[in-house]
Amino acid sequence: MRLPKHSCRKAKWVAGRQWIDASVIVRKGRMGAFTLVEISMVMAMLLMLSAALLMMLQSHVTFMRVLHSYAFLRDDAPQVNNMLTGIFGKADSYRIYSSVGSAKANTGSINADGKAVRLIFRSPDGSYDEGIVAFEVVAGEAKLNFYSYDGAWNGTPNWTITQQASAVTFADDTGILLVTLTGPNGEQVTYGGTGE
Repeated sequence: MRLPKHSCRKAKWVAGRQWIDASVIVRKGRMGAFTLVEISMVMAMLLMLSAALLMMLQSHVTFMRVLHSYAFLRDDAPQVNNMLTGIFGKADSYRIYSSVGSAKANTGSINADGKAVRLIFRSPDGSYDEGIVAFEVVAGEAKLNFYSYDGAWNGTPNWTITQQASAVTFADDTGILLVTLTGPNGEQVTYGGTGE
């Protein structure tokens, strides 16, 4: 059998007496497979993508941890500010004491590093009411409490302003009432009130 002129291109005899180019057959056989280089490139790109996602996840976890550590300043301190503003704004005068016991006894007032403030409120009828805002540790829990005077001081506070502060100090050494709250992670905020 004699091959046609284009036989130098690796022709193949197929049933039905047709000549087919062998290079076409090879190309069609490779269409569904990938080379090792192509697979390696895809794997490298997937590894880089997964590393980038892992770094983003780690930075998000770190951000959330930092955000949570400032939860006192973000959530509780503004509410405490509103309550203290309302209480101190209604008071006509105040005295700072080193403890709630000293404030109840009305002895030993100080100007700085106080733990309690005794407040005098003047009623519209001319009578006076008294209250104490005190930071104290009760049964192992630090609390900023409010005591109201109803003919005698209660042994327990009337209500608690916050339980989230780890320390609260009152000072008047600048002529302005300063209340410094320290959060559970050491963060601090200082509120300034009115002068006496």
